[in-house]
Amino acid sequence: MDQAGFQPFEELEHPADISLRVYGDDLAALFRHAAQGMFHLLRCRADDDPDSSEPVTEEIVLQAHDVETLLVDWLTELLYLSETRQACFDTFDLTHIDPTHLKAVVRGVSPARAEKDIKAVTYADMSITRNDDDHYTTTITFDV
Repeated sequence: MDQAGFQPFEELEHPADISLRVYGDDLAALFRHAAQGMFHLLRCRADDDPDSSEPVTEEIVLQAHDVETLLVDWLTELLYLSETRQACFDTFDLTHIDPTHLKAVVRGVSPARAEKDIKAVTYADMSITRNDDDHYTTTITFDV
């Protein structure tokens, strides 16, 4: 699903919050595309002064009781790191993923800022499905 021109996520209409539908060839791609989609919604961008920008690298290790919780925890951790490190992340290297564990290295730049605010990643409408051709889809709702 990573073909040129393919959009791995799409913004959905939601009465009060923001929702994304995310696609992936496998769990790693689904989680990577969810992170890309969240940072797209944040309208995250590096500081205007390129001389002040520094690369940021973070290692993330998570464990959860199911894959939906793991996805919410992943996005919540990225949101937390973005806020506390004043960073925009754009590279998400998932070195290990299964339905209850994740190890990743994420990279970006700091200082950076988000033009939009996401208060929380929610479980509303959350369901990760695997279709007949082994591709994954989920809907993620963000409290704004």
